[in-house]
Amino acid sequence: SDLKTILGFVDRLSEVDTEGIEPLVYMSEEVNVLRADEISNEVSQENALKNAPQKDSDYFKVPTVLKK
Repeated sequence: SDLKTILGFVDRLSEVDTEGIEPLVYMSEEVNVLRADEISNEVSQENALKNAPQKDSDYFKVPTVLKK
């Protein structure tokens, strides 16, 4: 029943006269505000560890991969 209602609405849209109307590229006039890219050759230790899930002082803490 819901699908029939939706399909009926879509059929009605095909009857709308759109002659002379420019197609929309975007739904609103909003413009994305992006930050400027800054070139950097290195990442500081502080920034690298900032989002680490686990850290120990100045190092990343990771699960053991090799057996002793």
